[in-house]
Amino acid sequence: MDQTTGFSTGRYRRSIFAATLLAPLAFLALALPLILMGLNRGRGASDSLNYHEKAIRAFAEQLPHPDLGDYLSATTPGYHLVLSLVARYICDQRLCLQLASAAISAILIATLASACAWRMRRAMSPFGVLAVCLPFICSIYTLSSGVWLLPDNAAWLGLLCVLLLALRRSQNFGTWIVAGALLVVLVFTRQIHLWAAGIIWLGAWLGAGAARSESPLFSRHDIGGRTVPRITRALIAFLLTLPAFVVLYAFYKLWGGLTPPSFKPMHGASVQWAGPAFDLSLLAIAGVFYFEFWRAALTKLAKEQLVLLVAAAAGGLVIAIIPATTENPAAGRVTGIFHAVKVLPVIAGHTSVLIAPLAALGAVVLFSFLRAMNPRARWIMLGAFGGFTIANSVNPQLWQRYHEPFILIWIILACSLAVWGGSAARPGRLSYLGPLALAALLAAVSARGLLYEREATDGGFTPGNVEPAALQSLLVPCTAISPKA
Repeated sequence: MDQTTGFSTGRYRRSIFAATLLAPLAFLALALPLILMGLNRGRGASDSLNYHEKAIRAFAEQLPHPDLGDYLSATTPGYHLVLSLVARYICDQRLCLQLASAAISAILIATLASACAWRMRRAMSPFGVLAVCLPFICSIYTLSSGVWLLPDNAAWLGLLCVLLLALRRSQNFGTWIVAGALLVVLVFTRQIHLWAAGIIWLGAWLGAGAARSESPLFSRHDIGGRTVPRITRALIAFLLTLPAFVVLYAFYKLWGGLTPPSFKPMHGASVQWAGPAFDLSLLAIAGVFYFEFWRAALTKLAKEQLVLLVAAAAGGLVIAIIPATTENPAAGRVTGIFHAVKVLPVIAGHTSVLIAPLAALGAVVLFSFLRAMNPRARWIMLGAFGGFTIANSVNPQLWQRYHEPFILIWIILACSLAVWGGSAARPGRLSYLGPLALAALLAAVSARGLLYEREATDGGFTPGNVEPAALQSLLVPCTAISPKA
């Protein structure tokens, strides 16, 4: 290695390290003051006080034999068990538990920034990477889970790690073992993310691929090749993900369903048909702020595959027209952008005039980002977006807090993959302005939701005594990607 190459490698490593450090520090600069001042306002504080802190403390008292049959959370108990260990053996004060939870969130943000910095190391400075990641940091849903005792960010961390392993060009037995183990942890933290097994299988099927190649969308060569090795790899990966299915099945038998018994009335089996249109709408709203990262790919797509681009937009529109997309709390369509949907006209009492065009635009953003990536990455990212959307459409509650963090993670990773894949023009100063503007908007919404919402109060809930009406009364209508909180 010559001196120039060595210098460049060292410079890139320092840049990656700086971005990995700056991003969590930015998050902690926002979260720690809120923790230390004992802030107790908004939906996040209410959920923490009424459910998750109680579950953590109950487990801490029951250790080493916690009762997992029913507790005050609709999720699997991984996050609560980790913090119960902190409460039992280190410190049981609320402040200590909040700091431990904030540390999990900081690791999530450091992981995301590091993954982006590695792919963008030749094109963006650490501050540029920070700008790209800043909307996720400023989202009220990221901050809420980092300030209070909520399991969301722990689950996003597990999902991000699984997705990054699937994106690795090096697909081998060791990768699949680690991915399978992480999937077990992920399902033990939030059961709905079992869908991530699919991207592990897809990554194994695809095998290695060129890091910086590009081609038109959906070429048969992307997933072609020798069939037997692909089937063999996918089968091995499938077998290594089976323990996660066993974990979920064990909880299903224990609970008599997919959630603890106390939460069955609110999270029963039901299909939310508006879910895909909702996710495309969120992708459109946030994606336009990252336009510089998919602008070049959109131009290529319009020149090479205009029919496909038009069909994608039409498909997004159809997806939004078929199901009801109006605001309807009883149907789970409430909070987030549904505040804007509520005050805008509705077509035939069925279709939102906001969701329909946003879903069409979201499909264009999705296909443009995919065109910017190398063929292997685009299939993984498409599988991730589709898998997430389908899995969360089974949840009857179409709440933005369940969707927005993933959409932001997906966009941020897509930007890094677009730069790495070579289809995005080298990011200039304009590429920073969009994410910074989005971060400012999200920070404003977060400030309103965290500082000016009503004080959280204890509803007196206990396992087996969680009334759906009381749950609804504690909901605080706040949003992030929305013109109105």
